[in-house]
Amino acid sequence: MESFTIRSLRPNDEDAFNEFRRDVLNFDQQNPYSQNIVRELTPATDFTTRLAVLTADQNPEKPELVPQFAFFMFNSENVILGRVRCRTEMTPMLARTGGHFGYHVAPSQRGHGYAKNLLKFALGYYQQRREPYVIVTAKSANWASRKTIEASGGVLQEILPGQNTEPLAIYHIQLAAATGI
Repeated sequence: MESFTIRSLRPNDEDAFNEFRRDVLNFDQQNPYSQNIVRELTPATDFTTRLAVLTADQNPEKPELVPQFAFFMFNSENVILGRVRCRTEMTPMLARTGGHFGYHVAPSQRGHGYAKNLLKFALGYYQQRREPYVIVTAKSANWASRKTIEASGGVLQEILPGQNTEPLAIYHIQLAAATGI
């Protein structure tokens, strides 16, 4: 099995990040499950500014935003395989539309089980924070993501009608019972 590391971006990760960005923008434009990350990565921002934004996300100034931390999964060749963003606070809106975290596997890296590794990392992150459970969401027709969530202990709570999109599946994962952590 390939070795990997999950960590925050560093200043020397610019080339790896730019390749990840190109991968997402070249191959996920039409993917309905990738619209948030496509929208986030579309502006051509220099890497120093991007790092500053990721740091600012940890302590947002706007009261409607919650702190979130971005972690990237790197292989031994410093290629970014995916990303997970962990939120450290929950709002009623996020509980129904976004959950505690979101993960994304680079299009060129799909099919290797990396989503499961990113989800497992996030569960460990919240377990260390002593959260009793996490909320995870997926578009109802995104069966790959839903299977990953369910294999990690996710229990479907409800399917909500989408806001101008397809319905959203809301899962809870009890951290004491989560699979594989």
